Amino acid sequence: MSRHLARAGTGLALALLAALALAGCSQGPDRAEVQAALQQQIDPRAEVVIVERIDSMNAAERGEVWLVDVEATLRFPRDLADVARDMGGADAGESALDHLGRVGLMLRFGEFEAGETRPYRTRLELIEGRDGWMPVARD
Repeated sequence: MSRHLARAGTGLALALLAALALAGCSQGPDRAEVQAALQQQIDPRAEVVIVERIDSMNAAERGEVWLVDVEATLRFPRDLADVARDMGGADAGESALDHLGRVGLMLRFGEFEAGETRPYRTRLELIEGRDGWMPVARD
């Protein structure tokens, strides 16, 4: 009888180890990865808005997609007037899309001062790719 208990115990231990290994595979994005994905989504060049920190997050897996509710602190490195002034200067390396992106951020966040921080809440839908976590592309 003790031989059967030993086999059962060994089988149970192997099953638990397998379950733990599989659970480790489905680990979602960490704070740094969420911060990078949020920065990429809001202002990839961090010219108008910088995601200073992730204050809290709650992530849930849905198939291959992770839904991440995020509370973050955003910082504006320059004030609205400086950003607008830069848009008036002709920079050969910037396209009309770069200017349009800045205008969109200015409209989205309204008036802001250099160094100002604001709380920000959003839900991200992330998928793990070859180069890390990225927002899910919508058609």
